[in-house]
Amino acid sequence: MGKGVDRIKVLICHFRSAPTGGERSYRFKPDVTDSAGTDGVSLEIMKRQALLEAMGHEVAICSAYEWADLPIPALEFDREDVTTMMGNLFGSGITDFGGEAELEGAFRRAVAELKQELVAGIKALAPDMLFVHNMLSLPVHPVATVTLTELLADLRLPCVAIHHDVLSEGAYEFTPTCDFASALLERYFPPKMPNLSHWTINSRNQRALAARGVPAEIIHDSMDFHNRLDAPSHAKIREQLRAKHGIETRDVVLFVGARLVPNKQIELAAHLAAALEGLRRGMLGKVLSHGEVFTRGSRIVLVLAGRPERSFIQYQERLFALFDQLNIDWMYVGDEVLPLSVAEGDFHALYPDMYAMADFILYPSAWEGFGNQLLEAVAAGLPVVVFEYPVFKEDIQPKGVRVISLGDTVLEERDPAGLARLPSEVMSRAAKEMIAILTHPTESKKMTEHNIAVGKRYFSFDVLRSHLSEAVRWASERTA
Repeated sequence: MGKGVDRIKVLICHFRSAPTGGERSYRFKPDVTDSAGTDGVSLEIMKRQALLEAMGHEVAICSAYEWADLPIPALEFDREDVTTMMGNLFGSGITDFGGEAELEGAFRRAVAELKQELVAGIKALAPDMLFVHNMLSLPVHPVATVTLTELLADLRLPCVAIHHDVLSEGAYEFTPTCDFASALLERYFPPKMPNLSHWTINSRNQRALAARGVPAEIIHDSMDFHNRLDAPSHAKIREQLRAKHGIETRDVVLFVGARLVPNKQIELAAHLAAALEGLRRGMLGKVLSHGEVFTRGSRIVLVLAGRPERSFIQYQERLFALFDQLNIDWMYVGDEVLPLSVAEGDFHALYPDMYAMADFILYPSAWEGFGNQLLEAVAAGLPVVVFEYPVFKEDIQPKGVRVISLGDTVLEERDPAGLARLPSEVMSRAAKEMIAILTHPTESKKMTEHNIAVGKRYFSFDVLRSHLSEAVRWASERTA
């Protein structure tokens, strides 16, 4: 390396990335029709970049977006050529090629083209090590995975791979259409190389990787629990955003920050809002956790701040139709959300800005690799309702986080639109527990302060900083 561990050049790679606030970041109008740059992996990359730079290292980002330091548009997985390739590798069959040999030939040509572009960019940046997020574990863009694997073998750069999602997870299913597709899954997801160090974000992933002969250490998602909005800033942003959207101080805001995709089960949030509305008499005349009195004129407003994915627009349509059918008060503000606040265009950060509007966070997801929005809710000092998804039960709940539970099982029979449902008694119990927290400020404070303490202990930047130091030390030893 020639410069020791004190300062190295790091390149972080992912399909997507969040703008970092520089001039180049917002030269382009954000696409508010999908979650690009606001997804959990992109937000975790932002945190790693900030900490690595604070540690004195030079950091560059490679992704599909023009605001990246190394923009490679072909890395985007939501492209027609990528979805066509995916459909023929892991779909119903080989329908766009003359057979397996032609499919493999097209795949190899695509790898060669991407490799040429990626190698040129990496050589120009001359990093000392790479951090790669999800590109070596989840086959949503196999051409990119194979390209990056071959490049790492050729350049022999030390690489830390962070696997947020892996093949065996319940939210993903990849059925090979042919022997070539099967061989790709076996060899490349993830690859095994001496210059590759594996990390993952939950215990289930660690076990799944071990079953494939890949030892991996765990680094959970993290938050900066020591750098939160002060009271005056919180009050100012809360007032501004509520006024902008016609939400009164006496109203209750139920907030969902998750993306509008099926595994998030956002329909359960709508049913919970309806259940709470049905019990509103229990709040009349009582002082709410934010200090206002709940009156007959107070509204219960469900606010959605997560972006959709183009692949799941039909889910969004079914979701919004359900909201109207339930006759709840709701609004969508996802088209105002970016990873960072931007005065021009009136964009706000999901965390901490948008959370300032909220009184309760709803997190009804069926599956999460970890739960970025759950940590954001905890850091924002807000009570949370959680559907007990597997990783929550195994890696978060045992740490002592206190939440209102929606249980861990949906009804077997879906509604006519194919959306998930919970037993009415579960919804009723959760709504009553929410009222108990909303109308007892002391209890709300106890719950949120306890959760912040848990977050600081297990999911803080101190934990992430230790992981980054270890990763950099490992890379430096490989090139010493």
